[in-house]
Order: sequence, then structure tokens, then C-alpha cells
Amino acid sequence: MTTEDITFVASDDRITRRERQRQSDYREQVLGLPAGRRGDRVLGNYLPPEEWRSNFLSREAADYAERRAGEVQREGGQLETTRLFTNMLSSMPLAFSVFGHLSAHRTAAVRLLKDLRDLDVAELVPVRVGSREIDGIECEWAPDRRDHLNDRTAFDAVVSARLADGRSLLVAVETKYVDSFSRDPRRGRTDAKYRARCADFGMAEGAYDRLREHATRQLLRNVLLTESVRRGGSTGRPVFDEAVTVVLARDDDTSARAAVEAVAADRGAMPTDVRFIGHGQLVTAAERDVDLADWAGRFRQRYVGG
Repeated sequence: MTTEDITFVASDDRITRRERQRQSDYREQVLGLPAGRRGDRVLGNYLPPEEWRSNFLSREAADYAERRAGEVQREGGQLETTRLFTNMLSSMPLAFSVFGHLSAHRTAAVRLLKDLRDLDVAELVPVRVGSREIDGIECEWAPDRRDHLNDRTAFDAVVSARLADGRSLLVAVETKYVDSFSRDPRRGRTDAKYRARCADFGMAEGAYDRLREHATRQLLRNVLLTESVRRGGSTGRPVFDEAVTVVLARDDDTSARAAVEAVAADRGAMPTDVRFIGHGQLVTAAERDVDLADWAGRFRQRYVGG
């Protein structure tokens, strides 16, 4: 079977086609592994199931993914194991490769946060949010939904930290690779709920009506959940002093950048900020840290190039 056969999917747009080829080349040329299957078809961006650890950029990230996958399922969360363990084109192993690795290198993670956000982060701290915990860094994390938006919104990763002045910080991350924001359906009851949250949290007047369409709807839900967690949800007792929702995406992902700009423009008086960080921006900052440089080199080779 030719390389063209195992990387061609008729529905791919230009970017997906490019990145599917990138992942297939990485599997073949760097990992030296055969292609795996999606259903009954061999595809170049899939790994054989027994080689699942190779879908992560470090031993620490793979160990974390193995452990966390079981925890998420026990918590009733949504985690597609194929996306995580064998699909190299998925954003899920990317998120685990970043935050699973950083969870094992916490001092370096603090330095990276300071570099990327220009905040005087002192340390990562474990925090209890209702019935759930954040042990400094977690992937595929959500609070008890009944205390917050009462929907299936979850974060690809979260970071809980303490600033040098003693204030607490929540960083909620939405990770993108070739995927776009999800197209959840609009319904009267959910529209009313999200519109009310926008008003309650201090967003600009009319923000929900401007942000409810597919281009920004998922990001808006993420931002609303971030602010809900910050202020303690139904308990009314704030858990964090500051919060930010970060979209971590390809540097050339103009749709993700536009969504961040649109939500930020309607932020109003809501305390939670929203920022875009490009994959290239992340890896450039990590390359400046001696303890992350090797990992950063692998990230650049697999996801960024150059």
C-alpha cells in the first residue's frame, strides 16, 4: 500500500490533509512503526494498539495518560480511548503530552507558566472543587456538573496555582489541533441558561446573542464554566481569585484566534480572562527551559516543524 493510500481521506480539508501527512511521516520516520487501523482501513496517522505509549511525547505523559484514563471513566467523564491512545491526529494525546509531562515536572511547569502568561506564579497547588480535586495539573477534568452549568462541558486540562502574592489562579485549557469547536445544538432551555450566566457573570450586554453560534459557542461554554468554577458554582464560595481560559492551538488556526478575540471583546466585567497560545509559542518558551528542552524538541518535531 502506498503512502498516498494511507494518508488520503476524501473529507479532509487542506489543513487536515497536511497534518495527517505530518503525523504519518512522524510515525514512519521517527517512531519507525507500522500504520494502525481505523475500523477495517489502515491509516497513516493511527498506531497499532500495542504501541499506544508512542502516542505521547514522554514516558511521564504516557504514564499519566494510562492512570488518568481510568480516573476519568470512574468519574463518569467522556474519554474516547481510541482518540487518546492510537489516533496521532487527535488533539487529546497532544493535551496529555503537554500537561501530563508538566504534571511530572512541576518546577519547570511553574517557570513555563510565568514565561507564557507573565504572571508571578509561585507554585502549583492541589485544590478541592466540590467533590472533585485538581492536583496542580489535570487533563480531561470537569467539576460536578450539577454545581455549575449542568451540561457536559469539560476542560482538556486545568492548572491550579498560587501566585507570589498569595492569590490563587485557575488556568482552564481548550486544546485544538485540526479539530474545530464542537457544534452542540441550540435549544430553548439551554439558550436561556447560558444567556443568564452571561448576565450573572458580568459579560457585556447582548454577549450571548453574539456568541451563541457554532464559531464561538463551545468556547463561550468553556469560559462560563471557568468563571463558575472560580466563583464556586452553586456554593457561592469562591475557589480561585483569578482565572483564565486558554485556547492552545496551531499558530495558523485563524478560526480559534477569531473565537478568542470575539469572546474577549464581549468579556465585559467578567473576571475570567480568555487568551490564545499557539503551539509554536508554547514550544519556543519550553525550549528556553533547560529541563523542558528535550521534550520541546520532540513537540516541535511532531507538531510544529521548523
